[in-house]
Amino acid sequence: MNISLPNRTLMAGKAKPMSQIKQLLRLHKQGHSIKSGARSLGISKNTVKSYLIKLATGKLPLSELLDLEDPVLENNILCVSNRK
Repeated sequence: MNISLPNRTLMAGKAKPMSQIKQLLRLHKQGHSIKSGARSLGISKNTVKSYLIKLATGKLPLSELLDLEDPVLENNILCVSNRK
């Protein structure tokens, strides 16, 4: 279950700021590996995988996700999570 907080999404019990999610997307777009992205952001590889999978199954391409305002990006992540 995900719990929404202002500009944060809860996954595995720890809130991730949308700025961190956007940084993850930027690293992924630049071709960084999951392991490299996880190390850079100080989060687990499984968390990185989870976010990338959720965002990849959404309707918006990566470039458009990066342009979204934080609350809209958060809503996009939550909508994908709720479809499962």
